[in-house]
Amino acid sequence: MMSFLRRHKETLILAVFIIFLAGIFVGLGGYYFTGADTTEAVAVVGGEKIPYLRYRTRLSQTLEALRAQGTEVTAEMEAQIKQEMLREMIVDELLAQQAEKLGVVVSDAEIANAIQQTPAFQRDGHFDQQLYFQAVSAQFRMSPEKFEQFHRRLMLSSKLKAMIFRLVKVLPGELREEYVRSGAPLKDFEARKGDLEKDLRQRRTLDALNFYLRQLSTQVEIRSFLETRESGR
Repeated sequence: MMSFLRRHKETLILAVFIIFLAGIFVGLGGYYFTGADTTEAVAVVGGEKIPYLRYRTRLSQTLEALRAQGTEVTAEMEAQIKQEMLREMIVDELLAQQAEKLGVVVSDAEIANAIQQTPAFQRDGHFDQQLYFQAVSAQFRMSPEKFEQFHRRLMLSSKLKAMIFRLVKVLPGELREEYVRSGAPLKDFEARKGDLEKDLRQRRTLDALNFYLRQLSTQVEIRSFLETRESGR
């Protein structure tokens, strides 16, 4: 079943893969930190904190966007979004760490270009540095330096997802067999095979990435503290 967040926002082929975490986070917040100060963290992934403030900011933006679209956000829906949002952030951090280990690099030029192309930071179609500073402070509650560090990790995660997507292959014979199994008219195969290949690659990429994430979850310590943060402890 598609996650709530992926049903309610525009996604790219390799947006977010969180299926592997569904079992790990039953009873979210049941793990307690010891030792290092984690009072500002909603989770720790391989020793790296995910700040609670960053989590709350993204959650608030998501809820506000849904309400702006006319969606009635019930308490049950909000609870589901909270868990999925945290899982999404944990996956991005986990993949960013693995990307670094594999030697994947996001250059300063790539960061600058991505920021300059963001519509929220543009005025009259052009990047506006003052608007950028204001938006980062007001909307993300970060300094530009912190925001760029955060954005770099998201881009590292995206690059690793894209690498996995490129490794997934669909042979012509497999494509035809998949089409025949669907029961669709054979006469339409040539016209529809492009969309069918894209869909099949997406599904296989999802399977491959979730398998990869399950392996990583046995090698990297992942701790959640959402319930504790929410209760104010």
